[in-house]
Amino acid sequence: MERHEAPNSEVFLQKYRVLEGLLEKRYEGRKLSCSSVVMEYIRDEDSRSVRVDLDLMRDIRNLLSHNAGRNGEPVVEPSAEMLERLDAVMDYVRQPRRAADFGTRAENVLCAHPNDEIRSVMRNMRKNGYSHVPVEEGNSVVGVFSVKCLFDYLAENGLNALPEDARISALGDRIRLDRKKGEHYMFVSADCSIVRVRSAFERYTERNCRLGMVFVTESGAPGEPLICMLTPWDVLSDQTPAKEAAHESG
Repeated sequence: MERHEAPNSEVFLQKYRVLEGLLEKRYEGRKLSCSSVVMEYIRDEDSRSVRVDLDLMRDIRNLLSHNAGRNGEPVVEPSAEMLERLDAVMDYVRQPRRAADFGTRAENVLCAHPNDEIRSVMRNMRKNGYSHVPVEEGNSVVGVFSVKCLFDYLAENGLNALPEDARISALGDRIRLDRKKGEHYMFVSADCSIVRVRSAFERYTERNCRLGMVFVTESGAPGEPLICMLTPWDVLSDQTPAKEAAHESG
């Protein structure tokens, strides 16, 4: 008996249902703002690079599901290319790109410690061309030492405010992560998408309030060991995996 291939319209709807299943699994246990998981994903920051295709596919699905010609035939017939693009979107949803896979791994990040001499840290920063270094205590990031925080401290307290052997801790609130003035820093979880981090850098830029670094920890809590660190330079192009060399925080 001769076997006939299913029309593209039927294949499209089958694939679309698979996509819906993938997204239902993605949002399992979460409160959704949309009745459709596809629409929910379209509004998700992670869908940015496939959003145009998703919008088109959603329209095609609605046309196929709710409209038919006079003889019952579908009003549109998706092309082979559209089926391939739907496959590509499903692959994208199956393997979301995590922020933890980009930027600089913790073991390669140049860090300072509260008891380090400022002069010694600055010497290393100058040697490597860094303008910022995270300040760690134990295994967690507790602050950031930067050229700007030192400049602000001296501008406020005088050029002789610090002795030559002054330690990082002498800068007090200037290195705190939660200080109200100066640059801002953000912690995200290990499953956070690179798209969300990129959007965060862009939002801060739009508000003229610089986001200096993003720190990745297991659940996004500041007290946890650092997994990865990202700067704006890391998200200008999110095609490169985590760097193996020490990070240039300039």
